[in-house]
Amino acid sequence: MKKIRKRLFGGLSLILAGSLVLSACSGNSNNPGNEQTNSTGTQTPEVTGEALPAFGEQPLEFSYYMNYDWASPSGYGTNDAVTKWLKEEKKMNWTEIGSNGNAKQKFGTMVASDTLPDVIALDPNTPEFENLVKNKKIVPLDAYYDKYPNLKDLIDPDTMEMMRASDGHVYGMPSWFGSSRNENQMASFGWIVNRKIYAELGKPKLETFDDLYAYLKLVKDKYPDIIPMQDPSEMMIYGGYGDLRWSDSLKEVPVYVNFKTKAIESIFTDPAFKKMKEMTNKLYQEGLVSQDFLTQSGEQATEKLNSGRIAVQTANSITSIGRAANNILQAKDPAAGYDFIPYLYADGVDPAAVAPIGFGKLGWNQTVITTSAKEPERIFQFFDWWASAEGQRVSTYGPPGILWDTFDENGAPIDNEKSKTMTMEEKANLKLGWNPLGSWQFHKIGAARVKQNPEKAEWDVVASLFYGKFVKTNNDQFNGIMNIDSKSKLGIDFARMKQIVKDYDAKLVFARDQAEFDSVFKQYEDALNASGYMDLIAHETEVWKKNREKMGL
Repeated sequence: MKKIRKRLFGGLSLILAGSLVLSACSGNSNNPGNEQTNSTGTQTPEVTGEALPAFGEQPLEFSYYMNYDWASPSGYGTNDAVTKWLKEEKKMNWTEIGSNGNAKQKFGTMVASDTLPDVIALDPNTPEFENLVKNKKIVPLDAYYDKYPNLKDLIDPDTMEMMRASDGHVYGMPSWFGSSRNENQMASFGWIVNRKIYAELGKPKLETFDDLYAYLKLVKDKYPDIIPMQDPSEMMIYGGYGDLRWSDSLKEVPVYVNFKTKAIESIFTDPAFKKMKEMTNKLYQEGLVSQDFLTQSGEQATEKLNSGRIAVQTANSITSIGRAANNILQAKDPAAGYDFIPYLYADGVDPAAVAPIGFGKLGWNQTVITTSAKEPERIFQFFDWWASAEGQRVSTYGPPGILWDTFDENGAPIDNEKSKTMTMEEKANLKLGWNPLGSWQFHKIGAARVKQNPEKAEWDVVASLFYGKFVKTNNDQFNGIMNIDSKSKLGIDFARMKQIVKDYDAKLVFARDQAEFDSVFKQYEDALNASGYMDLIAHETEVWKKNREKMGL
């Protein structure tokens, strides 16, 4: 399932610093007196004591692009209460740019034509990120961090240091970042079941992969119009083989992160990898998962889930998509919806060793401001405000005056009288959850909200806190592990390996019997090994080692 992000907004009347003159994309300027250059040649913004108007007092408009295949425009200002409020009340217009299902191509076209949007959300420590830095296409944010209060206060000092690019500057704003001060760990990976179907089938035991297989067959037999399982989500299946197998190790070119030996090894040395692939093949061949899961769009998958046509779903963003689907279905039928369940695992595996998702203070991606932006400081002002407690509150619970008017001592909103009389359908139609840059304040406020009234707590917050109890791996130790120069030999090999992975992953799904599967699996291993796979492992091992030393692990 595609990643779908959450929500946020906040409002401090900030006294913010003033004018900023950026270099042109070429690195030249007709007004050199208004810029500063450090020893690396990178132009840094000049921040004066002149105060900017508080966010929302003057119109602000900028373009925004997420560098992911799954990212598509969400209908800013038209579909949900939060962005309508931002557009109408806060005078902010957010122009969305989609990837058209091919982020690499879209990004490359924008770079080549020098038509970058004002803001880009992308993975840090990647060739794309580093190229933006090298070519001076994004704005150094050091001065803004020093001048504006929220983000700098929320980001731990050691995290800020790890965010620095190769030239020593900080260019990004992390999204969904954590903190050593966060006492309410949350996680978004998980499993959900269709509540009505599960109840009607007698709520059979659903703990292991064998239980799952039996349940999916039962669903297929009893409910011919229902899709037993949406997407096999191999990251979740892999994690179910225990030993703290880390789901992110399957990204792009899979490797085996062996926490016992403290080594990164070939994924083909891990028996769990083949078992995972065999399980995917079996579920597909027997019609127990969506037959178009390899090609369906995020919108198509969401429609199936929101209509209640899915019996089981697993995803890395299950808490957000699960909440939306649950609210939509419950608005029509109070007995309908989805329930989250504990992580499933293979027979013989200790459930305590199942932790497919990690935590991290660096977040899952970063948002950068490009040199195309006309008002970069005001854009930063918005995101800084958005990351605050007030921002997280509005993102999750809507603007004040709809569901709440005041909040408690922990920052959690208190239901107003209007909220108490609204129907589930009316609340679902608010479509709360828009959040382009989440901070750990979301966790703090969410946990406080649950304590207010556990029975009426938001579905996704309860689910996120539940899965957060299983988190054990610190993802920051893998920061930059796949940052490879695309023009180097390893970078060229890496691109070839990613295509090999894509091709053979599909071939394994379509293998008609065990003999064909085993043959394709061996070809898969041979193809990667012939394309520099061990050199990639050596590179990732070295980066991992340096990160662990830096973090004292």
